[in-house]
Amino acid sequence: MLTRLIYAFVIFLVIFTPLELLFPLHSQKFFRRGWWADFLHFFVTRIFVNLCLAIAIFFLLPVLDQLINPNIQNLIAAQPFVLQLTIAVFVQELGAYFAHRLLHTVPFLWKFHAIHHSSEEIDWLSAARLHPLDQTFTRICGFIPLYILGFTKEILGLYIVVVTFNAIFIHANVRFKFGPLKWIVATPEFHRWHHVNDPAVYTKNLAGTFPVIDLIFGTLYLPKDKSPTQYGIGEPISDQYLSQLIHPFWRNENPQIDR
Repeated sequence: MLTRLIYAFVIFLVIFTPLELLFPLHSQKFFRRGWWADFLHFFVTRIFVNLCLAIAIFFLLPVLDQLINPNIQNLIAAQPFVLQLTIAVFVQELGAYFAHRLLHTVPFLWKFHAIHHSSEEIDWLSAARLHPLDQTFTRICGFIPLYILGFTKEILGLYIVVVTFNAIFIHANVRFKFGPLKWIVATPEFHRWHHVNDPAVYTKNLAGTFPVIDLIFGTLYLPKDKSPTQYGIGEPISDQYLSQLIHPFWRNENPQIDR
């Protein structure tokens, strides 16, 4: 697993770092504030998440197996591979969207998700800043409908690759405009508004891949001729990796609930 993570890190580094250096939206250092914590999140948190997922799935499978409908699974299996992948990503997106919405509106869940939003400088590596329990919750919510519908391991594996690459891409510090494409697929132009330190947009642009989901549920926000300038949240969170892991457990103040 560590080898795969190293390969992935190098690939993302080679793809996105030159783009961020040549076409940055915001001027910021390569080793910006919190870079090393995000570096550890990329490697160590991923290991924690996989462990938590394995435990959660072990206990969930007996329950989920009772919800399986063979007729629906056979219908899914009969579709072309590309259509299956498209359906899988969209179905996962719906599950992840509502999980993300809960992460912003349920105080207990927000304590964990706040770690991701504590980044005040956004780039491709900041996508990795995720508390393990936050990411486990989101991944489980996306996994459940995919398992019930009976998608194959090949589809699930490719979906993970697609979703992971897109999650990195939408955090990239690039100033590219994507024209009409921004209404079809999530882009940095779309997602950076989700990280703005402004209560008016705290619960906007929650979808990770398809902005149409935000459009359907009334959470889309893409103003014309305007770019975000300040990211983060209105509470202090350490830039140190271990402090970020324990932050949700030792904080005593009431978390914000209007996100």
